[in-house]
Amino acid sequence: MNKTKVNWGIISCAGIAESSVIPGILSANNAQLYAISSRGTEKLEEFRKKFNPVKAYQSYDELLDDPEVDAVYIPLPNGLHCEWTIKAAEKKKHILCEKPMGISAEEVKLMKEVCDKNGVLLMEAFAYRHSPLTLKVKELVDKGTIGAIKFMESHFSFILNDMENVRLSSSLAGGATYDIGCYNINIIRYIIGAEPISIYATGEIGEKSGVDESSCIVMEFEGGIKAVSYCSFRCSSRCEYTVVGEKGIISVPVSFNTKGDTKIIIKKDSGTEEISIQCPDNYMLEVEQFGRCILQGEKPLLRFEDSINNARVIDETLKQLFKNK
Repeated sequence: MNKTKVNWGIISCAGIAESSVIPGILSANNAQLYAISSRGTEKLEEFRKKFNPVKAYQSYDELLDDPEVDAVYIPLPNGLHCEWTIKAAEKKKHILCEKPMGISAEEVKLMKEVCDKNGVLLMEAFAYRHSPLTLKVKELVDKGTIGAIKFMESHFSFILNDMENVRLSSSLAGGATYDIGCYNINIIRYIIGAEPISIYATGEIGEKSGVDESSCIVMEFEGGIKAVSYCSFRCSSRCEYTVVGEKGIISVPVSFNTKGDTKIIIKKDSGTEEISIQCPDNYMLEVEQFGRCILQGEKPLLRFEDSINNARVIDETLKQLFKNK
């Protein structure tokens, strides 16, 4: 592709697009906000005035029919990711799909197959994986700073009282595990560098919502490594993870997509060390990396194997939660 910038189209005027991904596109050095789309006229006009795209469409299909759109970002509700990824791929658009990529490993596999058939790229939008903070933690663990990993835990929670929120919609595949537990599962698998060999999950299914409003997942990996993910819409706001090794502990006491001054805390018998990491906008880094994949042939940071294996853990978790309901 003999271009220096990717023309981006946004499929829906979702909150994450407004607060994070569109600003990331506007800040990226290889991206242009070319088109936005929404089925709601008022929301479309609001976004048009705020972000000034080249085109604004009142349907997703119109945006996909525009030959000038190179790539699309899909921040639709979870249950619609597969459908619109397939539609976008069939229109030869590269796709950055908001996490979780699909609501099952079967969906993720189908999405990838259709994208491959149409010669387009597909990447799951875990912006935090592009962060210098995340990469530094992985580097510290891999070089043996705390010795062999024995245990890891990741916690992500906040209070969600709005029962009309799409996160609590069973028909659109809401639920805490899809929405925020997917981060815990992803960071645990990434830092440990392996897939769990056994999973035990428990949690709470909302009587009104019909979705999992919390989940606690215990995972075991080869070599006896254990890990715990806890996520909840019914617990005080908290987002942090800890890696426990034979020779020390690494703690990351900040939310996944924190921008600016962040820190890593290393505790050993010899004392405590705090490492400061300056993080630019993770969403900008994500857009730029996917842009390089499109323009220069770089490999997506989030590979298909990563996405389908994350989906497999979620599949097993929800199977156990709803079986025990």
